[in-house]
Amino acid sequence: MTTRREFIKKAAIATGGTAILGRSVFGDARAATSGFPSAPAPALSRVVSAAAADMLADGAYHPPAVNRAFTAGMTELTGEKTRAAAWASIFSPDDVVGLKINCLGAPKISSSVVSIQAVVDGLKSAGVKENNIIVWDRLDREFARTGLTVNKSPEGVRVMGTSNVTESILPWVEGYDRDVFLSSEAGTLKKFRELRRSGFFETADYRQIFNSVTWLWMLSRLGDERAKAFEPELRRLYSAYDDREGTKKIVDAVADRFDEVTIPDEDKSCFSEIVTKKITKLVNIAVLKHNEDSGVTWATKNIALGVTTNKVRFHIDYCAQAIPDILLMPCLKEKMVLHIGEAAKISTVSVSGARLAIDNRIFFSRDPVAMDRIGLDLLEEKRLAQGLESIRAISGHVASCARRGLGTDDLNQIDWRKIEV
Repeated sequence: MTTRREFIKKAAIATGGTAILGRSVFGDARAATSGFPSAPAPALSRVVSAAAADMLADGAYHPPAVNRAFTAGMTELTGEKTRAAAWASIFSPDDVVGLKINCLGAPKISSSVVSIQAVVDGLKSAGVKENNIIVWDRLDREFARTGLTVNKSPEGVRVMGTSNVTESILPWVEGYDRDVFLSSEAGTLKKFRELRRSGFFETADYRQIFNSVTWLWMLSRLGDERAKAFEPELRRLYSAYDDREGTKKIVDAVADRFDEVTIPDEDKSCFSEIVTKKITKLVNIAVLKHNEDSGVTWATKNIALGVTTNKVRFHIDYCAQAIPDILLMPCLKEKMVLHIGEAAKISTVSVSGARLAIDNRIFFSRDPVAMDRIGLDLLEEKRLAQGLESIRAISGHVASCARRGLGTDDLNQIDWRKIEV
């Protein structure tokens, strides 16, 4: 017989709820009222947006406004009365906390130093030791224009990239864990052979073709001289989103050249050792942006595509399969506890901030999918106001994450609390 406790637990899971470290990522359940005992209604995913008219000063985040937003946002999110109690409800003095930031687009648009400092201050108020706080992104050199200084010493807050080596098209580079990886045939030579035999490339579009030959780029980086001849063209095509014929020419050119080749570990995408070995909990400080490869990038993509190797291949379906696959890995799913979404400045065109919109808000949630759902709507609104086309159709990873139980994208299941500070 199913007990009442088991029924409530199953109901929460059925709506996309995920219990992390013994605490719900969602807000308080709202019980139905009737004359008979009944199970509570499914808990809603709480998202808090804190707005301030002075959030930006001369185009940069304004510290007094950010600090007000963090105090109000975190207390509203957690239901605690003070900033210290809010942070202590999620983090303990024994935790090693990773702050996954976004350096791309700096200095124009990236995770702000002011928000990073607000998170550090909050963690310290909960008793987390300064050197047990790791601010990180992919590469050490990406910090150069962020206002942060790399620090790998045993003193102070640590600031570092996972590696000094570009990881996007290699199965493993230093700083990544060989023993923790996602296995996928997307973009592999093995899969390319199957697709070629099936006639796939005769009707495939640019994205499907390009991301099916990423094995060739990998092979070039691994030192194959025949593959190296194609790398300049692969680099060009990486951003030539409408050049289907250019990608098709590569398919035709390599059709029979590499039949004898086997690429070791080509199916693997290894995970950063920061998440697999160094931290106990993860805070996500993401920036709301448009991305040609996923439509919207905010909470889920900032982590998923920032923590793995060999990932260019995942763009074949605008990352709809890969992002939930990555976030469901225990090294992430069990450690993601807080998502901070910067949206005072929004990049409406590209991750580098080619075009910006102003919104003057910072978001807080423990459900990354709920935050992404709101972010997608907000980005759509800002792009529409600028006369840009919709990106909703290529932002399928949000719904995909919801279907896989990583959170909810149903606005009826999101408790969005809008506050002004």
